[in-house]
Amino acid sequence: MVEALIALAIVAIMAGVVFETVWQMGGAAARSGDQRAALLLARSVLAASTVDSPVAPIAARGRDGALSWAVSIQNWNGENDGGLTLREVRVTITDARSGVVLARLDGMKGSS
Repeated sequence: MVEALIALAIVAIMAGVVFETVWQMGGAAARSGDQRAALLLARSVLAASTVDSPVAPIAARGRDGALSWAVSIQNWNGENDGGLTLREVRVTITDARSGVVLARLDGMKGSS
């Protein structure tokens, strides 16, 4: 009888470990998907904010589903080469619900 109780306790512990592992793997997969979506959005926003276009420029702040973006553009303190003005563009993507930063990309924008 004691052996059966010990075996049952071991099985219960193993089942708990298996369920915890599956739970963690599911959470990691969800975070990975969120970060991948954030990186794709960051690349799109960075591209839209660094290209001069005849259409209206992208907004400095916005939201796409559960993701929010913020674009900051600052003059770059490097030396001007041939009259070209350089600006540093930073795109930050956050989870709109929690405010956690999921992606951040930096780029340069040149204009004469």
